[in-house]
Amino acid sequence: MTDDTRPVWVLGGGGVTGIAWEVGVLAGLADEGVTVTPEAVLIGTSSGAVVGAQIASGTPLAELYERQRQGVAHETSTALGLLDLLRLARAQLFARTPEQAARRLGRLALATPTPDPSRQRRTAEARLPDHTWKDADLRIVVVDAESGNSRTITRHDGVSLVDAVAASCAMPLSSAPVTIDGHRYMDGGMRSTLNLDLAPALGETRRVELLLRDPASRRAQGTNVMDRSVVPALVAAAREQGRREASRVAAALATTSPS
Repeated sequence: MTDDTRPVWVLGGGGVTGIAWEVGVLAGLADEGVTVTPEAVLIGTSSGAVVGAQIASGTPLAELYERQRQGVAHETSTALGLLDLLRLARAQLFARTPEQAARRLGRLALATPTPDPSRQRRTAEARLPDHTWKDADLRIVVVDAESGNSRTITRHDGVSLVDAVAASCAMPLSSAPVTIDGHRYMDGGMRSTLNLDLAPALGETRRVELLLRDPASRRAQGTNVMDRSVVPALVAAAREQGRREASRVAAALATTSPS
């Protein structure tokens, strides 16, 4: 089986609530028989890096769902203030390329104070049921805070899974960049919240289905993507959405199956 026939799951960013929504949708899809098969490619950015690593660990979706439904006490609920959001938006204003925007965001990230440098890694550890790379084709997107260039980390790179996930979730002005191989990396969402263009064999003949939060999931989430208190309600709403979306996702996956 080649990359041309393997299903590709691209898991994007979205904070603490992004993790809950993605887990809920995947659980709902699984309820209807639509699952992430072992040969699938998993591309994770930020929240998606967490969920991709959780799936790649082999932990049953039912267990991942219950972890969210019971609440995520290990998460923080601190949201960026309006001033910080404006600083992030201004850094991207009139940027000619994603790399230029990322370099500007990187300067903010490198200036982020680190009163507790280990917090980011501890949070990543708590999010993952297993801290080791498995055989799944998991690809985690991070961004070099100095150059603005993206990097996709896999199990072949000799990088700790926890460090890769922590780096992909290191949001400027919220978390300091994570040092890997002498480079300081930040949230992969600083290049793109989805990074769909990094999917292998993406072309005109490849069917793509994009899932976004439905009205019920948006209501359950609220306005703060870092609010851990909404996670139990959100993951339940997302599961219902996944059940409703199952038929079209199944149809898209069918087009990637070998003939």
